[in-house]
Amino acid sequence: MTERNSFFTTLENEALICGRCGCCRSSCPVYKIIGWESAAPRGKISLAKEAFAKGDKSALSDEFVKRVAQCTLCGACASECATCIDTRSLWLELRKRIAGLGKQPAAYDAIRETLLANKNISNFENDERLEWAEDLDEPEVVEPRAGAEVGYFVGCVSSFFPQAAQIPLDMVEILTEAEVDFTTMGADEWCCGFPLISTGFQAEADQFIKHNVEKIKEMDIHTLITGCASCYHVWKHDYQEELGDYQLEILHNTEYLARLVKEGRLELNELEEVVAYHDPCDLGRNSGIYEAPREIIAAIPGVKMVELYHNRADSLCCGGGGNLQSVDAELAEQIAQLRVEEVNASGATILVSACQQCEQMLSTAVRKAELPVRVMDISQLVLEAL
Repeated sequence: MTERNSFFTTLENEALICGRCGCCRSSCPVYKIIGWESAAPRGKISLAKEAFAKGDKSALSDEFVKRVAQCTLCGACASECATCIDTRSLWLELRKRIAGLGKQPAAYDAIRETLLANKNISNFENDERLEWAEDLDEPEVVEPRAGAEVGYFVGCVSSFFPQAAQIPLDMVEILTEAEVDFTTMGADEWCCGFPLISTGFQAEADQFIKHNVEKIKEMDIHTLITGCASCYHVWKHDYQEELGDYQLEILHNTEYLARLVKEGRLELNELEEVVAYHDPCDLGRNSGIYEAPREIIAAIPGVKMVELYHNRADSLCCGGGGNLQSVDAELAEQIAQLRVEEVNASGATILVSACQQCEQMLSTAVRKAELPVRVMDISQLVLEAL
């Protein structure tokens, strides 16, 4: 696992460090579509420097705020930065400053209001968080209980959105097959807080973080798994201060499934498929998890794995990150189409990812392109091989 260290200090300092070389532009999915300097990382940093390092508040135009909101937070620009600016942290701090000035997009206010009211990103009450489990033969298996070996943090998308509900259903079947002692948090699971962090509402996100940590401690959970790449990233990075010295192993589903395969607790049968893996930004480039999903795919007999042209740290964003869909759905779809062009060239019959948002974006793009490719989460591929 490799993950780039962050040396982020302050927004003002980082904006002044930028040498305006422009290397970041070639990797930015938003710039690839829009083509304007104002959409490039270099352009946004220049305006941030004028507004905050030099104090020219006129630089905080509606157009600038729009460009900041169009970022997917994929982190690709940070990988290309010659001066090692942690641009992802810079964009998050910039959104926080914008929200502090009350200039955030209206869509961000709607996200905040929904989360504060429902404790999740849907319009459903949080008491319905385990409704997906009604499709299990024994729904009671996921009811919260203290002291389980593993806690499964399902995430908002898998809990409330039908297209992603198959992921927790498949994970429960896999964990049961492997005889894992697991539980969920049920209605006590609140959103991980990422939608609030990524829209600039850090103080509100801290409330969610505090709640989730308290519940994990109450349940005496010491291994936590999640299938959401953003949930995983937030738990690994933003929860550490609140966790303190509490011992909690945090794993993405791919890491835990790879462990079960290595331990011989899952017997995988032959599948005659050509499988391509899409690296989610928050799992791969932003968290350093590349090998676990590939180890799982390689362990399935009969599967031929092919790499997409851009892969691992160079992977293209699916277009669904950074709450982009809430402010510019068309742009998000155009970014997804760039990735699907690579899928088509790969000859894959199955496109696998490890992020609900990636699966949703790429499924839509594949259907629109009329490709004979199935898009699925890695848990679905594993269950198909059992």
